Amino acid sequence: MRRLLRIFKKPYWLETLLLTLISGFTYLPRIGELLYYRDDWYFLYGALVSGPRIFIDIALHTRPIRGPLYALYYTWFGLNPFPYHIVEYLTRLAGGLAAIWLFNLLWPGRRQSNFYLACLFIVFPGFMWWVSGFEFQPYVLSVSLQVLSIAFTLKAIQSEMLSRRATWTIFAIFSGWIYLALVEYAIGMEAFRILCIYLYIHHQNPQQPAVSTATSTLKKSAIFLIIPTAFFIWYQFFFDNWRKAQDASVQIIQLISSPVTLAWRSIDIIHSILNVTIMPWFVPFQTNFPGNRLRDILLGMVFTLGSLLLLYWAHKSLSDDVHEQDSTSWNKELLLIGLLGALAGVFPVVFANRVVAFERTSQYTLPASLAGIIFFFGLLSSINQKNIRFLFLALAIGLGILSQHGLAARAVREEKTISEFWWQVIWRAPEIKNDTLLVALYPELNYLDENDIVWGPANFIYADEFQGQSPINVPIAASRLEQDSKLEIIRGERNIKVTDLVIKNAVTHYDYQKMLIMSQPIYGSCMHTIDPRWPDISINDDPLVHASYQNSKTKNISTEKEQYKIPTYAIGAEPPHQWCYYYQKADLARQKGDWDEIIRLAKQAEAQDYRPVDQVEWMPFLQAYALAGDVKSVKQLSTVINTHPFYRQLACQNFTSMQNSGYQFSSEMSELIGTVFCKQAPDPDIKNNNPQR
Repeated sequence: MRRLLRIFKKPYWLETLLLTLISGFTYLPRIGELLYYRDDWYFLYGALVSGPRIFIDIALHTRPIRGPLYALYYTWFGLNPFPYHIVEYLTRLAGGLAAIWLFNLLWPGRRQSNFYLACLFIVFPGFMWWVSGFEFQPYVLSVSLQVLSIAFTLKAIQSEMLSRRATWTIFAIFSGWIYLALVEYAIGMEAFRILCIYLYIHHQNPQQPAVSTATSTLKKSAIFLIIPTAFFIWYQFFFDNWRKAQDASVQIIQLISSPVTLAWRSIDIIHSILNVTIMPWFVPFQTNFPGNRLRDILLGMVFTLGSLLLLYWAHKSLSDDVHEQDSTSWNKELLLIGLLGALAGVFPVVFANRVVAFERTSQYTLPASLAGIIFFFGLLSSINQKNIRFLFLALAIGLGILSQHGLAARAVREEKTISEFWWQVIWRAPEIKNDTLLVALYPELNYLDENDIVWGPANFIYADEFQGQSPINVPIAASRLEQDSKLEIIRGERNIKVTDLVIKNAVTHYDYQKMLIMSQPIYGSCMHTIDPRWPDISINDDPLVHASYQNSKTKNISTEKEQYKIPTYAIGAEPPHQWCYYYQKADLARQKGDWDEIIRLAKQAEAQDYRPVDQVEWMPFLQAYALAGDVKSVKQLSTVINTHPFYRQLACQNFTSMQNSGYQFSSEMSELIGTVFCKQAPDPDIKNNNPQR
């Protein structure tokens, strides 16, 4: 124990231990439950069917250095999502440890404060894409290299020996080029590098006039200007960039041509600065944490409490070895360098007609987060009383950790929803034919244009044949759920071919005449494959399903082929065979016309006391009992189905459709159907085979 305590007295060892534990408590508790998230699907499907070479082609005309990075990781880890999440965490931890080093170079003697800054940096809640284990590896690596590159710069300036100075300079330049090549809009942080150089020189000779310090800064910075200069020249004049938003000439023309555009960009800059300095400590918490299940909330609170206890240990064990009168000037430094750095960090994003925000564009917060946390800590340090200052710091870090736990819980819930949905599809559909256009509605998950979370699982399951080509073909497409796409779904007419070489390097056919509509209306209900002959439409379904169900074609499902290769690494383990398993098998038997099999499945489900959440899921069993002439079972089910007029009318329609398809009921059953389900004239929309809510 004494030896351990002696180790902790050495520079950085205690900080390293505490930061590792705090970051682990923040990111690791749910990491084993994370699967593929959002765009991970199209990246890894491309590798599945065309090998790691596809990553080179995807990134070739956008950010070419990412291609070899993705390919290297894929060569190491393949399709298993878990190691990607571990590597992403370790990369982020390395960035946090590098931040401790950088802050101690900038502000020596402030060991406690520098540790607090590193904690704010590593739990920074503004970046909300870390749950994507594959796609966002370059972003996390870039910001870690950014911190290292600036630290290398200060070490080069600090070194008196030419050989050491040259070595540190080379490290700084190459790591600078790499972090910019990974995330080009991080180029604004090169201004932050110069601010750090100025601050370092000022600390070496605080009595030197500001003009002299600025002159020294320019001299010391000259060699490091090769980082942004060389990168900018290459990126704007030699690189074949297919993203026009990143073309400086295009953006300059827009700004010059419209004063209104300039005014809006100024507002976007202010908005973006707030979103990397102050707002990340409040907005993501409100977005991610309170709406989770009680179990997830309690788990997050437990690990947050553990992290705050570690923070309190640091509060008692570490100290700032400086005079109190130096705090005022230091606080001004934090505020000034933080604000200017944040401005520099967000400027390239806004210049490219983007805005730093949370949720879908939170990756824009990451490069400027280093400066943002410095400014935020400067605000906290403005509080005079030490205990109150620590209380607010602990509150901010606690909210940051809770935000990350809430985000992880949301991601796990989303991925579990997708997993359970597709396991039900596997039970229901032995094969989905190529060229099918899927319209899939997950419960409480409106994915808009992120249809990768539909066609990704579908193709992993049903179209995993090796293509070995670039761009890849997407055999089974999925419609988006934007407004225009919804209109196409309702019309059910167009055939669109989309070749996306800029982002996904894929060719997709959207044939709205070959749609297959699948809907899980609410949590707890089953996935319903819509068959327009007898559609299992729920009162909880989206109006889109009610308006478009006639366009769904179950002939896109082949009932003969058996599934053997199920990608559990992507969709998780098979859920228990409960009610939805029997419903899906009954629906499959209904498509085959095997009504006896449906009755057999009904008896198995009844023996285990399985029952549906949504009454419409009794429909295949009701139809089978009616065709078998089982009056008793039909009467029993009628008491459940007829609790809602919509379901009663839907049952009447389905029985009519069965008769039109050649199925005949006994006279007794026909009379019962007419009395129980069709005793009143159906709604006109029902009679026209168009049920509405």
